[in-house]
Amino acid sequence: MELTGMNVVVAGAGIGGMAAAVLLARAGASVTLVERSSAGHAVGAGILLQPNGIAVLDGLGVAEALRRRGCRLDRALLRDVSGAVLAPLTAPAYAPGLDHMLAVRRAELHTVLLDAVAAEPGVRLRLGTTVTGCEPDATVVTADGERLGADLAVGADGVHSAVRTSGGFPARARPTGHVYLRGLVPRNAIAAEPGETWAPAGIVGGAPVDADTWYFYASATAPGVAEAVAARDLAALRRLWERVHPAAVPLLERVRSFDDLLVNDVVRVDCARWYDGRRVLVGDAAHAMAPTAGQGANSALVDGAVLVGRLATASTVEEALADYDRLRRPAVTRVQDRADLLSRLAHQRNPAVRWLRDVALRAAGGRRAGDRVAREAQQVDPVALRELVRRLDRSGT
Repeated sequence: MELTGMNVVVAGAGIGGMAAAVLLARAGASVTLVERSSAGHAVGAGILLQPNGIAVLDGLGVAEALRRRGCRLDRALLRDVSGAVLAPLTAPAYAPGLDHMLAVRRAELHTVLLDAVAAEPGVRLRLGTTVTGCEPDATVVTADGERLGADLAVGADGVHSAVRTSGGFPARARPTGHVYLRGLVPRNAIAAEPGETWAPAGIVGGAPVDADTWYFYASATAPGVAEAVAARDLAALRRLWERVHPAAVPLLERVRSFDDLLVNDVVRVDCARWYDGRRVLVGDAAHAMAPTAGQGANSALVDGAVLVGRLATASTVEEALADYDRLRRPAVTRVQDRADLLSRLAHQRNPAVRWLRDVALRAAGGRRAGDRVAREAQQVDPVALRELVRRLDRSGT
């Protein structure tokens, strides 16, 4: 299918939305990227890019800039509260450039994608424009009553997607009950190796995102911890973690005030299908998930590449959207289920169950088993994905 001359509206200029907009424009489409924020700033602290996400960014030509700004990780460690290693977390060695993980500030990823949008003449970015609905024929409706006609509408507008809730998408957005804290603190004197600990009070983990900064996250659903978060009591939060996992205290001591923490409720979104008429969903709008598999943003990047790849090769828009749904939805659902399972395992508070869990993880935590699990999480072959993205340009498919 020829994308040249196709008019596409992408709702949401987050990671998935910006990547999809650039890919569509490079394949020949005329894209309007609509974002409700008037400044276009990133919301978040850090992010761990895996080979599938890096493949898309490498195909777009922005991965090298992120490698210079972030930190390459060849491995991370999953530990118990005593500090003993439960399992190594590594990236499969697919190919040069796709054999590692990359920890970066979310703002840096947002910046390089925003630069790619600005450099792409086929993308028109409209900030400060809120999408309130989208009709089956791809007409996008904004808060001020404007109607943006299009040949295709892409809903990349997050967990509370207006495109999804417009109708036509049998879907459920289900709060999981889990809450996470995230923050950036000075890296000096932090001796921890990248990874995470499964403690009685939940998960705490992190990694360096540049030479001077450490990104950390911690779950906040255990009794006492949740109350301290609700009260915005940083001192109480430090005391609680000190009792169950003293290694977390140096991180929290570097947080200047509660305002420096991001508090996120985890919501899972399931859709019976990801397209309706000429509307299609990518990223959290289609499949928000628990962060325990590290595949939220990475999966959104893959969504954009596969969607544009199918649009460029299918005979019709309808065929392309059906192919996209068939290829992506089952694969991402498996990752969502794995993330939920990991979350349940990580948040076990029964000592006997935790002991059995740790024994099982150590038994299965060899490099070969870890490599298999990591490959399943990628959903697609990153090498083929990178080549797909590189081929999506105006010269053809």
